[in-house]
Amino acid sequence: MIIICEGPDNVGKGTQIIKIKRHLEEQGKLVHVLHYSNIKGDNIEQRSHQYYWEMFDFIKFSIFNNRSLILDRAHGGETVYSPIYRNYSGDYVYELESKFGNTILSNCLLIVFTANPETLIQRDDGLSFTVELMKKQKEIDLFKLFYEKSHIKNKCYIDITGKNPDEVFEEIKCHIQKMLNI
Repeated sequence: MIIICEGPDNVGKGTQIIKIKRHLEEQGKLVHVLHYSNIKGDNIEQRSHQYYWEMFDFIKFSIFNNRSLILDRAHGGETVYSPIYRNYSGDYVYELESKFGNTILSNCLLIVFTANPETLIQRDDGLSFTVELMKKQKEIDLFKLFYEKSHIKNKCYIDITGKNPDEVFEEIKCHIQKMLNI
């Protein structure tokens, strides 16, 4: 099983990933967590294409070798942060998804977390791209658009606003169980 966790900074992905990993390990699965962060330096757009192609190759390898992965950020952030902060479109990731096809994507669960922008700004740890309300709202809107446009069939969109981490995890568990029973 491959679980891809996406969402803006400070939405609680890390907390949920710990819970997901523990849950899967309790079911006897060996789970690896990988964090895909933004690429820095020259030729970012060109290098990001290769970076995410290799990520999908690794997902494919993991599926065919019965490995479980949780990706803390993956290709979805490219569709969000590139147009806002890097001055290029990250929409090529949809093409990457389609090139890997249903066999790969049907073994993935995409979880996109969101919250209202005020909550995210309040939770800021100083490492976010921005604490500007308008830009934070744009990030949220683009993550929602990624969720809608993604070719991954098994997916959930979870608004954490007003929920504690255990309530959020209960939503996630339902989707994981559904995936495991397929």
